[in-house]
Amino acid sequence: MSAPPAVKAAVLAGGPDEAGAPLRAALADVDLVVAADGGVALADALGLTPDLWVGDFDSTSDEQRGAHPALPRLEYPRDKDELDLELAVQAAVDRGARELVLAGVFGGRLDQTLAALLIGARLRREGVDVRLFGGPHEVRPLVAGDSVELTLPDATLFSLLALDGDAVVDVLGARFELASARLAFGVGLGVSNQASATPGLPGGPRITVRSGTVAVVVEWGEALP
Repeated sequence: MSAPPAVKAAVLAGGPDEAGAPLRAALADVDLVVAADGGVALADALGLTPDLWVGDFDSTSDEQRGAHPALPRLEYPRDKDELDLELAVQAAVDRGARELVLAGVFGGRLDQTLAALLIGARLRREGVDVRLFGGPHEVRPLVAGDSVELTLPDATLFSLLALDGDAVVDVLGARFELASARLAFGVGLGVSNQASATPGLPGGPRITVRSGTVAVVVEWGEALP
């Protein structure tokens, strides 16, 4: 008996999103949309209709509740161990999601931003493909064995950060190319690289992680459509 097809899900949080076309492209083929508490406002802004609304609803206005009276909800107490984002992500995973686009997860409180980044890294280590968007930023957590080709305009700024100790990476199609380079934990070696056209690598840059866990941070910028 064949396994059911993997689900691609969007989980929308309450932070700002200014990535424009890159975010909309990432959301174009999602099968499931989950709003985390105040993330219902982002769903409205993006023209998406959530399939599920999750959280303690302390960031949701009466007006927003009234605008979505029939939206299925999973409601939790305000005093709980998990973030609303975690609960919304788990709801998506429970419904078969193996690919996640988390939007509105950066900006505002620094602790929430860092938590979202680490939640994304944990999910990738559990085998879930994750892209995180917030403000003009995108983050892709990668683990050993991952190789991705980013479709970036020439000169787009991106950075690599080791998240759980030293990492070893290859980078092609960039201003600063790396081959089996060690990214030590807590150093800035991978910060402020730039996409650069390379013959035979039209999409570039291509990033391969040989060991460790790495956050690839793309600065899309407000000027992009």
